[in-house]
Amino acid sequence: MRGNNNRKVGDIIRKLMRNPKLSEKLDKLDALQAWEEIIGKQLCKYVLEQKIFKGTLYVKLKSAVVRNELSYKKSTFVKQINKKIGKNLITDILLK
Repeated sequence: MRGNNNRKVGDIIRKLMRNPKLSEKLDKLDALQAWEEIIGKQLCKYVLEQKIFKGTLYVKLKSAVVRNELSYKKSTFVKQINKKIGKNLITDILLK
């Protein structure tokens, strides 16, 4: 005879969120989404690649002019991203 295998979806999601590896990846995805919202759709067109590694957001851009403009506001972007996700995940932004 089988045991009762009924569980609430919310309980399963909470259990999964306690996994540090999964929650870290979800935080990174939230930070990337926040970055895109902060810079806007127009500047997102110039982004070729973006990733987060060891607290640094790496952004590869098509245009040197856009890279130069964004570099002036890096510290502001870091604060905005961290505020939006509610954690101090990003420490620096590297624009290539």
